[in-house]
Amino acid sequence: MSLARRHLLLAATPALATPGLVRAQGTWNPTQPVRVIVPFTAGGTMDPVIRIAQQALQADLGQPVVLEHRPGGATVIGTTEAQRAAPDGHTMIMVANSFAANVTLRPNTPYNALRDFAPITMATVVPHVLAVHPSVARDFAGFLDAGRRPGAGVSFGSYGIGTSNHLGGEQFARLARLNATHVPYSGAAQANTDLIGNRIQFMFANLPDMIQPVQVGQVRAIAISNERRVRELPDTPTMAELGFPLVLSDSWFGLVIRSETPAPIRARLEAAWIAALNRPEVRGRLEEQGFTVLARPAGAFGQEIRRYAETYAGVIRDANITVN
Repeated sequence: MSLARRHLLLAATPALATPGLVRAQGTWNPTQPVRVIVPFTAGGTMDPVIRIAQQALQADLGQPVVLEHRPGGATVIGTTEAQRAAPDGHTMIMVANSFAANVTLRPNTPYNALRDFAPITMATVVPHVLAVHPSVARDFAGFLDAGRRPGAGVSFGSYGIGTSNHLGGEQFARLARLNATHVPYSGAAQANTDLIGNRIQFMFANLPDMIQPVQVGQVRAIAISNERRVRELPDTPTMAELGFPLVLSDSWFGLVIRSETPAPIRARLEAAWIAALNRPEVRGRLEEQGFTVLARPAGAFGQEIRRYAETYAGVIRDANITVN
């Protein structure tokens, strides 16, 4: 049995496998500053989610909420730090799709993501747009025709090997039977530039990055990987509408904590985060920056983590994706 498979099977008993946390109405409050570990460099996409909710969280919890950046190791360094923290509610970590992907991509981490962490809330998501260069196709049907032609085929970009839009692109290419080649980049900027320049033909791109290029005709948005259409691109159908409901390609952020943390503490933190995210001023500012606020409870978030981990495991295996 592979290590990745063992990771997934271990989810049968740990916190992330539980449909919901105990909703104990405890009176716990933090007694010192609460730190939120960010496993990426400062200034990244995660930071606004925490900073915009920070004031509301501090007012609710009665203690400062402090961001602590621990980048490196494809989020393994920061996640290891969170796993070593005392399970007393004073340390959480904000995680993203990589938390689920690393279960299979990096099975030798010093922690087991599905056993050692419990969900707090799934905070936000940034949908991915299936964007194509205008020379490739005018619509989704035309794109499928172009992508299935024999010969050189089409190439698609991603923000790096094992990133959410890489895995989404690989999954879609197989489901749609495309003749597609993956081109990894070190982040979004150059990938977006090369899509506009037709050096790659399509990409599952972060929605905020594609709004202006779509408006000026540099790229075409032919699908949105989201549960429903988005107001920014109201004429762009969802992947489900187009017959591909299984495609998972987005960028989500959520909070997890050590699974040994007592249930009343987890419930208190969950309630504080959900209340903060649902405040009109917090929700409004996040939506202005391109986030969709989810504020999903712990049980639902745990189910989503398992769903992504299982889907990513299949994609990684089928596409033979490896990382150094």
